[in-house]
Amino acid sequence: MPGNTRGRDRGDKSDRRRQPSRTGLLEFSARQDFHYRPNNASPQAEQAGTGGGRFLTSAQGFANQVLVRAPQQFHIHDTQVEINCLARAEWSATRYKNRRILFFLPSQALGNNVCTLLFLQAFLEHCQPREVGVFCAQSASDIYLRAGNITVYALWLSRKERRRWDVVIDLGHLESRRNIEFWPVDMEADLLAAFKLTPSTRYANQRAPVASDRPLQIGLFPLASSPLRTLPVAATLAIINALRDKGQITLCLNRNQRQGLLFSKAIRPELPPTVDVIEAFSSIGDLLESVGQCDYIVAADSGPAHMAKLSAVPGVAVYTSAPGDVLQGRFTNLSCWTVPYVGDHCTAPCGLAGVRISRDGQVGCMGSLGVPAEDLPKTPGEKHTATVDHLFQNPVPCVHQLREHPNDLVEFIVADLNDRQTP
Repeated sequence: MPGNTRGRDRGDKSDRRRQPSRTGLLEFSARQDFHYRPNNASPQAEQAGTGGGRFLTSAQGFANQVLVRAPQQFHIHDTQVEINCLARAEWSATRYKNRRILFFLPSQALGNNVCTLLFLQAFLEHCQPREVGVFCAQSASDIYLRAGNITVYALWLSRKERRRWDVVIDLGHLESRRNIEFWPVDMEADLLAAFKLTPSTRYANQRAPVASDRPLQIGLFPLASSPLRTLPVAATLAIINALRDKGQITLCLNRNQRQGLLFSKAIRPELPPTVDVIEAFSSIGDLLESVGQCDYIVAADSGPAHMAKLSAVPGVAVYTSAPGDVLQGRFTNLSCWTVPYVGDHCTAPCGLAGVRISRDGQVGCMGSLGVPAEDLPKTPGEKHTATVDHLFQNPVPCVHQLREHPNDLVEFIVADLNDRQTP
């Protein structure tokens, strides 16, 4: 790949109030006009670029799948660009009123981006900037677009457009983002603390009422990004059977995900005919809208559980490895239930965000491999995707316990729903 030298943003002067960006950036140019939009994003997220311009991106997938594969159209100038950003120590002391503030987004996780949106709304309310933008939102672009008051750069930012922004802040400098593989954080709370702000009034901690005089629209979201946090098929069926008389149940899956295909194949023959199934959403925006239209949801530790904060949808979030109180933060619209697993090598919640690889190449967690966390140094890459099949059939111990003994969870959900429907 051409251009491997580290480049500095030539448009800014460095001083004590600035520091180099931490989020990895690549600079490229285009010979002709071009337009793209991220996977899983709505048409509103599409961007257009002008031939002859210089552009920055932090989207590795876009670089690999588009830029590298079309050398006749794109030229990569530098793969290690740094932009001068507002120093982390200056975040809470800087005056932002009537200025244009651009935020670099270091994560594509839906939950992290929901929390970042919650923070940005507080930033808009308290700091009164002229404009707020986010850079490289990628597949999470719809989360920011639906807010209606944030400028979204889905995949790239032109050098010319970069000069329009008064202040650039790289949220990758937030310290708590660096160790979330072994213990999650309340990202909204950490961002608010970093800027010394109080939460947004637009997204207050509310619990929407649950109707008791009509059938409910109930959404089930059993899939997570990792098998470590996905609900077992047996537990999902037990939930469906317990709630089927409460209203119309919609099971929301993801055929674009390997475990989504496995889940659909396993559960389809067992589903009652009255259950609606959505095999995949056309965009994250459609998923966000679907969550907001539900009267009640049951969700794994996943994006939909975080999205429910934006519409105050009530329900239950089911946790295995992660601490629900941390991830739900100040929001109480979803009741948290954690599988009561205790083993020789771990106790739920253990904090792992996903499965890991042992020093001898086995994939799993502390409990399934019988080793301490320090002996699991890496996360699986693409070449380990076949392990999803194995973990779907042979889940890690806490998920296995939920598969074999779902009654405690079911009783919790039924009691939660009945309590919310009581006048």
